[in-house]
Amino acid sequence: MYIVIVTFDFILCVNFSLHYNEGGKGFKMNVFEETLTKILKSSIEAMGYELYDLTYSKSSKRGKLTVYIDRQSGVSLNDCEVVSKHISVVLDVENVMEESYILEVSSPGINRNLKTKKHYEDSIGKECIINLFNPIDNKKNIEGQIISVTDRGVEVKSDQVVVYIDFNDIKKAKLNLI
Repeated sequence: MYIVIVTFDFILCVNFSLHYNEGGKGFKMNVFEETLTKILKSSIEAMGYELYDLTYSKSSKRGKLTVYIDRQSGVSLNDCEVVSKHISVVLDVENVMEESYILEVSSPGINRNLKTKKHYEDSIGKECIINLFNPIDNKKNIEGQIISVTDRGVEVKSDQVVVYIDFNDIKKAKLNLI
């Protein structure tokens, strides 16, 4: 048994279980989230959406799967409902959910979390806030405009200075558009 909740919410769920991991530490999902991503990604893309992010958390009674979808033209409440129904069917067929769960499908929001290299690349020219594990120039939070992205990090223009930040040094990051 599962409960489906469709949300159209621009408030981000703060769950930073995805970290960088291309050849190093960084963006990595837990094994179950990786499995769910592999199962859902291609079918969501076939519907014309991007699987922007996915988080799974457990409580004492049931799990909670939150799926963030996106597309160039934006995401409506109807889009969330259609994708939610699709995901429910896929998960039933694949039989990967071992317990009852709540399914939430949402847009990532305007001030979306940045967790993958692609998220940063898609955000070039936009304002962001990056929280660091260790300070750079005595700052643990860097606010500025994303200038460029490499395989290992991101350049941000902050206070008229361009700062290079290695992905492994990023604790969390999000856009800062409003």
